[in-house]
Amino acid sequence: MATAFFSLTQLAAGITPMTGDTTILLNNKRIDILETEDRLKVKVYELTADGDSVESEKIFEGIYKDGKSYETRRHMKSIIIPVPNWNNDYDPHWAGFGVGFANFADASLSINDVDGVMLNSGKSLDYNLNLFEKAYAFSPYRWAVVTGVGMRWTRYSLDNNQHFMEKDGVTSLFPAPDGVNYISSKLGTTHITIPVLLEWQSPRKNTQLFFSAGLVGSIKTWSSSKVVYRDSNDDKHKKKLDSGMNIRPFAVDVLLQGGIGSIGVYARYSPMTMFEKGKGPDVHPVSIGLQFHL
Repeated sequence: MATAFFSLTQLAAGITPMTGDTTILLNNKRIDILETEDRLKVKVYELTADGDSVESEKIFEGIYKDGKSYETRRHMKSIIIPVPNWNNDYDPHWAGFGVGFANFADASLSINDVDGVMLNSGKSLDYNLNLFEKAYAFSPYRWAVVTGVGMRWTRYSLDNNQHFMEKDGVTSLFPAPDGVNYISSKLGTTHITIPVLLEWQSPRKNTQLFFSAGLVGSIKTWSSSKVVYRDSNDDKHKKKLDSGMNIRPFAVDVLLQGGIGSIGVYARYSPMTMFEKGKGPDVHPVSIGLQFHL
């Protein structure tokens, strides 16, 4: 090996005058020759497909001094395996604004008149404002896990001139006082929402179809029971009757979404009852509506 490098050095010197250090490219290798008055150092590097060398992939080093040689060889070559990144053009469907109709259901998904609770479905509304989203694509077939953060405001409008209120640690429905007819009686809740969804979307961006399903954790931040009515003098009154009312501080909902582009529909169902067990009506929140995605 030493003789071959000395011959190569002499050949290179015969072609190009060598003053100090010399670099030679030969057979996909870069050969660095460093010469001083008392020693000669030869380093050999493997070249990449682009013709570049990697300093950490030195395959040979030889030092020749006073008629002796000291050589180091590297027989292993590192293998670089490219990791595909499918996140670059993946547009998840969580962030945006939505509105829908809210209701109560039982465990078999029968809605309205559940455990004695009657709602005005046309006036019971669900509002979603999702502020942040993140997708973790894991397949070239347009699959991803989507998460984010949002807020949800729900207003349940009661029928039958009743209102929710907590008494003796249990939330129940109570009739309006004698002679009072409620203009509206609403139970309102506000939640922070955090989804974990599995989403698929088609590759065409202009008419991109999407579908997602998964779980949404919700953390209650506020709840209250409010009524609006007129007295005998026809004066209008707004009154907050109660807050808290044993609504679960944390719940998990099942969410289904689908649509085209930035417009979609959603359906939400909570397998958990709205009120803590034994402390309120046995009702499950449900809603269906439109979602406009950013």
